[in-house]
Amino acid sequence: MTEDDISYYRQRAETELERAQHANRPEVVRPHFMLAEAYLQRIAELESPEKLERA
Repeated sequence: MTEDDISYYRQRAETELERAQHANRPEVVRPHFMLAEAYLQRIAELESPEKLERA
């Protein structure tokens, strides 16, 4: 994975958080937060020391 991949996931997480903040119904808010969390988890995995040592 490259820095471009991390930037992509970061932008997607930010977009999902914005969508969650603008949503009016809990059944719409929750999936956006879940997607944001998944993107942030992917970033954490990519930036983990174990992954950085392999690069």
